[in-house]
Amino acid sequence: MKINKKQMLRKLFWDRNIDTGYMLSLLEGKPELIPGDKIDLYRRFLNSCDWYTLLNLFSVDILKDEILDEKVISRLFPKELREKYRYAKKILSE
Repeated sequence: MKINKKQMLRKLFWDRNIDTGYMLSLLEGKPELIPGDKIDLYRRFLNSCDWYTLLNLFSVDILKDEILDEKVISRLFPKELREKYRYAKKILSE
């Protein structure tokens, strides 16, 4: 199943007026205009999407190296969610 990232971004940022083009460019590796934007973007994905949706949206390498970075995981709430994603990163790294 192909997931439209632009539609997904609109759903993730329903509470903020964002430029989806800018957020898509962050997902493509372009530099941030404001420090922390990429961390906030990844945090929203982890807070809002189930694991299988994340696997459909991103490669395992991007999940492991960028999205499951400790800077992102440390901003998740509740603690159990942080532990879940730390465990997922450990499994992907093996």
